[in-house]
Amino acid sequence: MAACGDEPVALPPAVQALVDVGEQSRWMTEGDDPWEVFICHVPADTQSPVYAGLPLRTDFTAGDIATVLDRNVGAYFDVLSYGRYRPRFSAGGDVSIPAADEPQACVDAAIAAASNDAHGVMVVADAEHNADEPGGFANPGSTCADPPCGVSTTRRSAYVGAADFGPDWGDKPRMDLIEHEIGHALGWPHSGYDATATNPTQSALDVMSNSAAPRAVHPDRRDGPDTLAVNLLAAGWLSPSAVTVIPAAGATVALEPSSGAASPRVAVVAIDDHRFLTVELLAAEGFDDHLPATGVAVHLIDGDDATRTQTPLVGVAPFDDLLTVGETWTGLGWQVAIGTGWATTIEPAGGVPTLTGS
Repeated sequence: MAACGDEPVALPPAVQALVDVGEQSRWMTEGDDPWEVFICHVPADTQSPVYAGLPLRTDFTAGDIATVLDRNVGAYFDVLSYGRYRPRFSAGGDVSIPAADEPQACVDAAIAAASNDAHGVMVVADAEHNADEPGGFANPGSTCADPPCGVSTTRRSAYVGAADFGPDWGDKPRMDLIEHEIGHALGWPHSGYDATATNPTQSALDVMSNSAAPRAVHPDRRDGPDTLAVNLLAAGWLSPSAVTVIPAAGATVALEPSSGAASPRVAVVAIDDHRFLTVELLAAEGFDDHLPATGVAVHLIDGDDATRTQTPLVGVAPFDDLLTVGETWTGLGWQVAIGTGWATTIEPAGGVPTLTGS
């Protein structure tokens, strides 16, 4: 896939702030990104509630995992980034933790053992997690004065338990949780997140929400879904020229599908200095072939960094009932109406809104 657009465009303040924050991390989000893989050995008598009571200890090596991730996760992000980014995985080694320690101790030990060339560590425990525990976590790390910087400086990391590489998966381990955690390590937040739900990642539209959504439809799938245009824009994989900015009076835009490289890829509507709507056409193909049909998604983006919220506004969880031709969505003072050929009219609902700052 070719890169989407190259010409500059004036963006609303909230969108420009997101791009500006992302610029600080371009050394991590463009080109090859070297990760070292470490296996964390968890003692059988662990006291951590994350692992306690589960006897299985998987028998794999850092080299085994690195080979699988380099082939599969690398290819996934190569597609997502239009060829601009590829995480590269190599064997780091093995670390062990005492019975009283928690998973973060695995990460700390891996960072201490990593080489100066690694931009991040990917830690895989040899023990599964209990069912009521999250499957993993990640940290994009701190900024550094003179990038590129090694993991000993940034402490950039991702961690998962052994479940994705257990014997039930045979020679085709699932990749979606790893891809989700790499997204966090790129600075992407959750989307469609409901902290009150049993499974808080509610949306099927984004690898940064329910990354396992495709496998629920296609059991042989191992990769997660695609990601939202806002994440591509923050990573620098989507040029501002692929964004159509909707003026206060409204406009009609013929959106191009998310699976292609043509512009306009996404329309944005300023709500205030910190919030904006994104309107994008998600194609039910490629990494999004689990969607019932191609359609238009609307999200509210609030904030300009990794703490931002990304809330789907069309329908209810899993939010895959997208807008199709002849349908409309109204909210936050705006209406989105879908016409033939995905000509999408975005206009004020009930008068032109006043844009306010904070």
